[in-house]
Amino acid sequence: MDYGELLRQIRTSKGMKLKEAASDTLSTSQLSRFENGRSMIPVDSFLETLKNINTTPQEFLFLFGDDDHKEMQKIFENIESFMAEHQYDKVRELRDILRKQNPAPYSWKRFVFLFIESLLVLTDGEEPQNQPEVLTYLMQVADWGEMELRIYALFGFVFDVETTYLLMKTAVKKSQKYMALPQDAKLLFSILSNNFSTFVFHKRYDYAQATLAIFEEQLTERVELLEPHLDFLFNQGILAFCQGREADGIRDCERVVELCQLFRQHWREKRYNWRYQNWRHGYKDPEFRELAINIGVIE
Repeated sequence: MDYGELLRQIRTSKGMKLKEAASDTLSTSQLSRFENGRSMIPVDSFLETLKNINTTPQEFLFLFGDDDHKEMQKIFENIESFMAEHQYDKVRELRDILRKQNPAPYSWKRFVFLFIESLLVLTDGEEPQNQPEVLTYLMQVADWGEMELRIYALFGFVFDVETTYLLMKTAVKKSQKYMALPQDAKLLFSILSNNFSTFVFHKRYDYAQATLAIFEEQLTERVELLEPHLDFLFNQGILAFCQGREADGIRDCERVVELCQLFRQHWREKRYNWRYQNWRHGYKDPEFRELAINIGVIE
């Protein structure tokens, strides 16, 4: 289905005639050709026509759907599932499938391919490798938008710590203007939580603490979101373990598990409890490290 066909479906479902939908924006013949896929119309005329049929752009895009976006969602769901179950062979298969598709530079598929490559390096016990291609892209974009924020959220663990910390200021500032959008309401907190884990992984507890301070400040303005509050409290517990405050770490982490039980967040309860047990029994081991990356930022 193309845009014109969907527009026609919406118009007819509302019992509106071509003349009513076109109004003063287009001629009826222009709109008819667009609806039948024989010509295009300017963006401003398209938006005006949506107003004429009492349809918002957000509603139109929801009804239209986005096949590419849905495909990316499915890929990330598979990555998350395979990594959680340590099915690294399947992750490699997914990487190889993407490689064969030869995705265009700076496309989402290309970034996903690079992301999988970085994850596989990490699972082999090596430090995540810097990805010049990703960093070059982020540095050359003067004004970050939604895509750049999501890329940064995913790749913060790949860059050197100083770069991740420096770019966080830009990410926080830019992501605030997207928080009114339902699909982006949690994006800032995903960035902060991923960065926190990255800084802890590298034992930069000063950066981790600074990240939590930003996290807490932003939460005061978004009290309606449950998941970021859980992440903040759990991360606070992790930092307590890192600083040798075991009793505080146990208290905060167990509180998160209890809240998950209270709100029937069974999947999150299982995930938090698994991480909590690892931290409680492993934090004194100098070799113990954890990197928890929320890869569900593509929603």
